[in-house]
Amino acid sequence: MAQKQSFSRWLRSTSEHHLLVVAQAKVGRRNGLVPPEPKGADIFWQKVYAPAFYALPYSLRAKVADRLPGSHQQTWHKPEQAKGPAV
Repeated sequence: MAQKQSFSRWLRSTSEHHLLVVAQAKVGRRNGLVPPEPKGADIFWQKVYAPAFYALPYSLRAKVADRLPGSHQQTWHKPEQAKGPAV
């Protein structure tokens, strides 16, 4: 059963995905490849959001990224101590 994620988690994961797609397309173009054109809602994320995000100063981008929930805020539990012999 899939767990419903919060809006901020959805926003972060969608943002990361499309920023990655844009970066890969940029590298592809540098190497003579033609990436596929985005369709539907992907047009907004790749043609509007990503360029606007990259136009922001790095310090502001870092603050925005730090505010959204994600793995960088994950708290890790201490590993359980082994009980009994290893063999």
